[in-house]
Amino acid sequence: MHECARDVHLVDVIKGSGGVVEVREHLSGPSALIAYGEAEHGLRVLFAPSSVSDAERAVNRIGFASIEEYLADDKNDVIDLMDLCDASGVSYTFVGIGPRTGVVCRPA
Repeated sequence: MHECARDVHLVDVIKGSGGVVEVREHLSGPSALIAYGEAEHGLRVLFAPSSVSDAERAVNRIGFASIEEYLADDKNDVIDLMDLCDASGVSYTFVGIGPRTGVVCRPA
């Protein structure tokens, strides 16, 4: 968890059954209001088992040992991970969740 200027930023990396990896980010505070138009917003990035090693290699190439270590750095968040995966050709499913925006899904 990271708190700064009334913003709260929570990130969890969940390794599920079958090798699926899910990254969950919950944002609340002024930054969420500016970025998403709502006081709190959730983001999910899901990697199929076939994409997990590609995502790990992408963060390894820029000096991080794992997705968890990459996201533990306050300079990185889920959007940065998505940008890195896009640039590296790594497939993932994206889900955005908010009280005003509802659920938005972009399949892999």
